Amino acid sequence: FQAEDGIRDYKVTGVQTCALPICPRTQKVDRIARKTPIARILLVEDEPVTGEVFARVLSQDGFAVHAVRDGIQALHALRDHAQDLLVLDLGLPTLSGIEVLRHLRAGPKAALPVIVISGASPRSLQSGTELLQPGLWLEKPVRPRELIAAVHALRGD
Repeated sequence: FQAEDGIRDYKVTGVQTCALPICPRTQKVDRIARKTPIARILLVEDEPVTGEVFARVLSQDGFAVHAVRDGIQALHALRDHAQDLLVLDLGLPTLSGIEVLRHLRAGPKAALPVIVISGASPRSLQSGTELLQPGLWLEKPVRPRELIAAVHALRGD
């Protein structure tokens, strides 16, 4: 990864891939072998270990991951970078995940799909559920494979 102003971009390196678009071992499309990622994901997670794990598994699955740690950085990344999907923790410093969602849904990227990660259920938030669409809600603790499955489900893969 490369760090710049507290923002991390993760790139898949050292991954053994098939030279063909179809992997002979699995007979599936080898997404990591593509020159371009299958999607650009903004990951907003303030807990460093969780953020590192999520970024790594998303990158290994072929996604380009841009990771930030707080709500203000998330708004800057949403403004300055093209994203295909947002993975958002609600319990963030500087600006809550709900506030990030409010800004997102009121702006030019209002249709960006979102996966919310929270320790609470969606019913516990009075204003959060309508802000989620299009999107999914994952309750903590979230296993990396659950996150990958949610990303693929939301993308229709």
